[in-house]
Amino acid sequence: MARVVVSEELIRHCADGRSFDRGKAYFAQGVVRRMAVDGTSVTATVDGTRPYRVRLRVTAAGLEGECSCPYGADGMFCKHCVAAGLAWLASEEPTPAPAGVPAKVTDAALRDFLHRQDTRWLAAELLRVARADPLLRARLEVAAGADPRHAFDDRVLRRRLEDAIELDEHVPYGGLGRIEDVLGEVAELIGEGFADQAVTLAEYAMGLIEDAAGYVDDSDGELGDALAAAERVHLDACRAGRPDPEALADRLVDTALASEYEVFLDAMPDYAEVLGEAGMARYRQRVEAAWQALPPKRPGRYDSNRFTVTHLMERLAACEGGTDALVEVLARDAGSAYDMLRVAQTLAADARPEEALHWIRRGLDDTGDDDWPGGRHGEGLRALGAECLLRLGRRAEAAELLWANFEAAPTLTAYQALRAATAEDSTMWRDRALDLLTDRPAAEARDGVGRPRGAGPSALVEILLWEGDADGAWQAARQGDCRQDLLLRVARARAATHPADALPVLWQVAERLIEQRNRSAYREAAGLLAESESVAGRCGRTDDFQAHLTTLRAAHRAKRALRDELDRARLPGG
Repeated sequence: MARVVVSEELIRHCADGRSFDRGKAYFAQGVVRRMAVDGTSVTATVDGTRPYRVRLRVTAAGLEGECSCPYGADGMFCKHCVAAGLAWLASEEPTPAPAGVPAKVTDAALRDFLHRQDTRWLAAELLRVARADPLLRARLEVAAGADPRHAFDDRVLRRRLEDAIELDEHVPYGGLGRIEDVLGEVAELIGEGFADQAVTLAEYAMGLIEDAAGYVDDSDGELGDALAAAERVHLDACRAGRPDPEALADRLVDTALASEYEVFLDAMPDYAEVLGEAGMARYRQRVEAAWQALPPKRPGRYDSNRFTVTHLMERLAACEGGTDALVEVLARDAGSAYDMLRVAQTLAADARPEEALHWIRRGLDDTGDDDWPGGRHGEGLRALGAECLLRLGRRAEAAELLWANFEAAPTLTAYQALRAATAEDSTMWRDRALDLLTDRPAAEARDGVGRPRGAGPSALVEILLWEGDADGAWQAARQGDCRQDLLLRVARARAATHPADALPVLWQVAERLIEQRNRSAYREAAGLLAESESVAGRCGRTDDFQAHLTTLRAAHRAKRALRDELDRARLPGG
């Protein structure tokens, strides 16, 4: 049998440089699956933006590839073919060439052959290939003196973009994946000297994607990914090309205002250099006019147009005028705690804590629909206020704000922030916090008052575990209804020193999981029971474990999936 023909060099020869590099990256990511070798051919599935089916075949002419992606559908040796070929090469039994396959003609040999041919024959062959390759045709036209802005015929790529979406009554899950492959072809125009055409095609793609939005199953965020890919190509093309700056500014603003999916919403500062002085002047004129035309803000009402215009103005201000300009924009409509928090965050990020505190105090004066200062944004205002006060060395005031946060929502995160800010008085604040968690739930239970967010045994247990007080956490967990994940953490910590105490907790949690009646929960329950077998052995209660498992199997004998998981965990009684 002849020597193996499939090689990385052969695969590289079949594909263009970009496709080879991208295919090699795909292979390294392990996205080739369901590979089946049949003599001198192989089929495989390659997971790109969607699963693609690839078939490679060794022939007398070399290696041929077919792929279900748009690029492969045109007969090109695409990146998916490259990935499948490299996976084939890496398999244990690479496919040999059929007997009698002649040696591949090298580039050097082919070049020598072409040099010896009649120029009229070469011209005819080149024109024949160019008829099927718009990019090659455009390159030849430019070389012949045509204007690059008009040489490339984009009709083929427009159709490819349309076909990639296949807009109909419904675009199924994964139905937008192919458009990213076509956008890759659009991006290739940039390096070939046709960046302006790539700008136009990227904008056309964005329009197609938005038109398809109402028909798309976008459960995995595919729509946003496709739009982001089109925006990246557009920006790269604008940087490489020569778009009219004022016309581009108009399109950026018009698209942002009309888009339901925030296209070009964050154009600044990325497009500032592309637009230049004239383009930025036009962009500023358009955005400021839209901003000035906004009606007075109505509290509690969301307006998508106001959001878009205000966001564009904020990005423009930050790009051109820095913090002061951005604060001026934010302050114009600052009427709620959230608005004032945003102003304060901007000032704090610019190391201006005193000014930030002014806005934080204003925000805390707005209770909104809540009894707490700052309403539902009070926690963020107080946390930022504490950060600013700590920068200014005013630790006592910072501690009071953080205590208010802990009192409103006694969580581990709030406790950690309080402890970090009160290192010098940590014992006092610790005692105060633990007293709150220990005393208030009981009092509220007597008064019939609902617990604040985060209060109760779970918060206390989590804090004690964080502090390394396993015994205290165990006692707290036994006092009330504790979250299941914390109960397990406490039991496992307890098992290290008191395995007999931990045993019934492991059984209790396993029983709760079994009550969920699904295989995943059964598998987790079986794991806990296997863990409890080891714990029982350490405290001399193996007989109790055996009896518990016998009772459990009998009580749930109708649950076949549970029996399977118990047997898979090698638990006794199966």
